[in-house]
Amino acid sequence: MRMAALLGANALMLVAGLGMLPLLGIARSWRLLLFRCGLAYLCGILLVGIVSAHLALVHVSFGWIGLGLLAALSFGFCAWRLNGTERPGWRRPDWIDAAGFAGLVALTIDYGRAFRVAPLNRYDAWAIWALKGHALSAFGWADPVVFAGASYRFANLDYPLLLPSLEAVDFRAMGAFDTRLLHLQFLLFLVAALLALFALLRDRVPSLVLWLSLFALALAPAVFDQLLTAYADVPLALVFGIGVGAAGRWVITNERWALALATFCFAGALLTKNEGSLFVLAVFLGLLAAAHTRWRALAVAAAIDVLLLLPWRIYVHSHRLRDINYSLGDSFDYEHVHGRLGVGPIAFRTLAGQMLDPQQWGLLVPIFAVLLVAALLTGLRALPIFALVWTVLAWLGLSWIYVVSHLEYSSYLDSTKERVVASVVVGSAALVPLLAAESWARLSARDRGRPRTGDG
Repeated sequence: MRMAALLGANALMLVAGLGMLPLLGIARSWRLLLFRCGLAYLCGILLVGIVSAHLALVHVSFGWIGLGLLAALSFGFCAWRLNGTERPGWRRPDWIDAAGFAGLVALTIDYGRAFRVAPLNRYDAWAIWALKGHALSAFGWADPVVFAGASYRFANLDYPLLLPSLEAVDFRAMGAFDTRLLHLQFLLFLVAALLALFALLRDRVPSLVLWLSLFALALAPAVFDQLLTAYADVPLALVFGIGVGAAGRWVITNERWALALATFCFAGALLTKNEGSLFVLAVFLGLLAAAHTRWRALAVAAAIDVLLLLPWRIYVHSHRLRDINYSLGDSFDYEHVHGRLGVGPIAFRTLAGQMLDPQQWGLLVPIFAVLLVAALLTGLRALPIFALVWTVLAWLGLSWIYVVSHLEYSSYLDSTKERVVASVVVGSAALVPLLAAESWARLSARDRGRPRTGDG
């Protein structure tokens, strides 16, 4: 019964996500809704997470009633917005897509055998994320007794509430604090992200290349291992990665819906972990470098993300919460930074080693690097510039955190190095199919003697 309740809650998230597709401009007809419906599940998870996290700040709980109302309103808006638009026609499914979906189902079932019985035995999982989720479920809101209490300072109280809010929704749906079945929500994060990336790129990337990229990501050892810990790092990486893929598509096509989707995903990343701010800032700087003539659209997108983050930042400021691990404000403390500058190169090399470790991430980063160089050699500019700028800035930013932290750097680095690189690796992997497809298209156009339109 508890598993059925959890799956039922996620089904309502999927329905809620359908309404986001016309709202974001992703689907302007029933035909496009069906074509891009793979984005609905992730959008629904983010919508529920963002809404419930904000409601938790104003003493409003979110459970079955909230889920039902949100799903009904969202689907009603979808039906109203698409009324009278082009309906989908029958088209024989591509055999590669059929095989890909069958493989995804098999992978989900295989992973599910471990996720449905895994114990919540990792410190951060029960001392930070599940503790907050349980508190939200029990109290119905972000009660300062817990979420700003000195006794709970160890729980990184300044971390945003999207993931704990989703966990609280799951606990209310199951009617119990079930820390084993909770792991299925993390597996469903992976499924939602894979479906989203497929729907996002299916009309820009050949099916075979796209499915190979999806399975390369899904089968990376670190994805399975870290999702099973019930930490927030891989959920953050998956949400952020879809945003990066959408941003890459926007760089190439200038489609407004792609930037809208990226903005929505980046809002989810900002509300998942503090590190999301670093990654989102790196991406916006990369977009500015690659598409500076479209700065007005970028300014609007950045402003929306800031507004969605603002309620949580007000809560943090009003209760004087601080990050117990580091403060970027210490970047201006000359004495502190001067004494730890040597940490920077060590962290930079260590994080690089983690990203390149085939036993963690397979060959995702080496393939990304090769395709980045290939794209530049074929004459592409905007897409590889975007990819290069944001990855380097994110890498440097993560390294800088260990410089400004007051924690002993070796233990801090050793305990976090495997997890913090997840967003950089997954974000890079999300651009691999685009880089491959655009490079091949440019070469094919060159061979035919007709230059491909657009800078890419």
